[in-house]
Amino acid sequence: MSTPATAAPSAFVTVTAKVSIALGILATLYAVLQVIAALVLLGQVDTGAVLDFLATQPIPAPALWVLTHLTTIAVGFLVVSLAFLAVSVGLLRRRAWGWWGFVLFMVLGAAVNFAGIAVIDATFSWVQALPGQPGLAQLQQELAALHLLTLATLWGSALVFAVLHGLVVWQLCRPDVRAEFGPLRTPR
Repeated sequence: MSTPATAAPSAFVTVTAKVSIALGILATLYAVLQVIAALVLLGQVDTGAVLDFLATQPIPAPALWVLTHLTTIAVGFLVVSLAFLAVSVGLLRRRAWGWWGFVLFMVLGAAVNFAGIAVIDATFSWVQALPGQPGLAQLQQELAALHLLTLATLWGSALVFAVLHGLVVWQLCRPDVRAEFGPLRTPR
């Protein structure tokens, strides 16, 4: 276990950690609600009948996987939220593992935003490829416009968050800030 260095604590790390702890608490509470909702709602559904119905539909394999693993996804989100909360507390306490974990969350968070663009694009493409129904031409045009607007918004927000996360990582990597965490050896 590493001990914090004797460098004076920077306001940047303190504020970043406190904001992240608040976000971690909110995300954890939200994840707990998702797990409860998944357990309660899915407990009331005849999953066999739903899966039989889905097997007859032209649903992409990734979408089918998501639909059949909702509880697992909710529990995964809870675990990630708890891990983020833990590294945020470690960051506030100036622990080296908290620094490494927080930097990892910043980098992965930016990457996940870009991966999400591909998922949303594939979802829109799948919906647009569904067989057309008479009288839905207007809806298809609106859906195409919504697809473009959504992609533009996602790209813009992913870029903004990548820059923001990059700036946080850059600040955390400054020598005076790194000194607050003692020697930052590569985690094993």
